[in-house]
This record gives sequence, structure tokens and C-alpha cells, in this order.
Amino acid sequence: MISEQLLTRIKPFIDLQQPQSYYLILSSKTSSQMHLPQDVFYQEGVLTFKNKQPVTFYMIYDGQEDLHMDMHFQAYCQVDLIEIKLLSSQCHLYKTMRLDEGATVHAFSENLSQSSQSHEDVYLEAYASCQCGYSELSDDAFEGVYHFYLDGVEASAKVRTAILAKDRESKHYEILIQHNQPMTHGQMDNYGVVKDQAKLVIDGIGTITKGQHGSAAHQTNKIMMFDESCQACANPYLYIDDYDVQASHAAAVGKMDEEHLYYLQSRGLSKKQAMQLITYGYLMPVVEVIDNEMMKKHFEESLSKVGA
Repeated sequence: MISEQLLTRIKPFIDLQQPQSYYLILSSKTSSQMHLPQDVFYQEGVLTFKNKQPVTFYMIYDGQEDLHMDMHFQAYCQVDLIEIKLLSSQCHLYKTMRLDEGATVHAFSENLSQSSQSHEDVYLEAYASCQCGYSELSDDAFEGVYHFYLDGVEASAKVRTAILAKDRESKHYEILIQHNQPMTHGQMDNYGVVKDQAKLVIDGIGTITKGQHGSAAHQTNKIMMFDESCQACANPYLYIDDYDVQASHAAAVGKMDEEHLYYLQSRGLSKKQAMQLITYGYLMPVVEVIDNEMMKKHFEESLSKVGA
């Protein structure tokens, strides 16, 4: 039986009482609740997708202790994966995703945890494709480590992050895309907003190992600062060990454009409304990885936290 408290917390994302809602709620190593579609199976920490038809699946981490999750997407399956993290303070999530040949996964992850950490490794075989969006609007410290390994020819990974750090929060994201086979493609776009006395660090790492000709590694890391007292650092790293490749990186840390802010205020918006609108446009692309109106609405409402 799903608790009323949990139903209330996840209501902005999903109504679990609807028969078409497929989900797994992981609370501990031995405690889980689920409603699985055909050809999707869960046993002892391993969630396996064998579906031939596209499916939307909700994964909810509601842990009072460290959690471990293995996801296996078999060949040519198609999955829209929506994750909601509700980890308790000091808890860790350790997750592995394995995409077999030709598998396609669009994943959106919303972190609503207390001070916690998440370490995730994603392995992609030939022709597999993974698009991941990470939304970090929680009200506490967080450390996220997300590593993608392109282990098959023409595998591709596209990662977007949207991070808000405020008050005295400290947040750190590390995103790695490593190319281990030829003709692989990696793209990351990491965007952050930091205000008050918060601290935000984003490390973007692109690695093309020797012999992986025809591969492409691109990244953008940008952080917008609202206040003099906040701290921000955007670190791009590229490690290239082959010649016949494409690679690029961009990083920027700076204040909100005062002219843009003034223009919006001249059109009748308050300063707070103008700041919210700018932030919305800056972070909103993260939800484009998945077509889910409830997630977009919740994301927009969450950005109301931003303002003067």
C-alpha cells in the first residue's frame, strides 16, 4: 500500500492510482512496490526492459538508506524513463544503466532529496542512444556523478542539466562522456543558476580514447550568478587521443545581463518576475528530452523559487 505522504509528494508528476501508470518505488534493498507493463521485469535490484513497443515508466527512489539499482535495456527497446529522487539526508544512490544494441532511452531525473549523493554509470552498446535530463532544484546540498561510456560503434549520449543553488546550498555535478568505440557521439549542455551564498561547481569531462576515429565530443557549461556573495565554477575538460575526431567545449560564469533585466522591467514586469523569466529560459531546455506536460508544469512552478 502506497502511503498518502508519498502520493502527495509525487502528485505533481504522476497519479499512481491510474491503471496506465507503470512504476517501481524502491525504498530499500528488500522493500519495493510496483506496477509493471508487459515485458518489463524486476528482481533483486535489477529492472529489465524487454519491451518491443515504446513505454513510459516511472522510477521513484524513496530511500531512508543507501539504494542500489541496475537497469538493463535489451536490444532495440524504446523507453521514456522518468525518475523522482526522494532520498533522505546522507543517503547515496548507486545506479547502473546498460543499453544493448539499438536500445533508445529518453530519461528525465528530478531530484527532490535532502542532502544526498547520486552516482550513476551508463553503458551503451552499438547504435544505442540515450538522452538524459537532470533537474536539480532541491532545497539542500547535493553531489551528482554521472558517467556515460560509449562502448559500441555509433552509440550516442546527450546530457542536459539544469541546476539551481540558493541560500547556503553547496552543489557539485560531474558529467563524463567517454568514447570507447569509433563513430560515437557525445553532447552535454550543463546550465546552472546560483544565488544568495550558495556554491555550485560543474565539471564536464569529454574523453575520446585512441583509435576512436569519426567520433564527436561537444560540451557547454554555463553558470549565471545572481549575487556577489555566491560562488560558481564551470570546468570543461577534453581528453583527446585521436586525430580524426570533432571536439569542442565552452564554459562561462557570469552575472545576469542587466540590460536584458532592465528591458523586461520596462515592459511592465517586476524585478522578481523578470529574473524568473530569464532563469526559466536559461534552464527550461532540460525538460525537452521527454514529452511530459506534468513534468514541464512542475518544473515551471519550481522556478518560482528564483527571484529577488
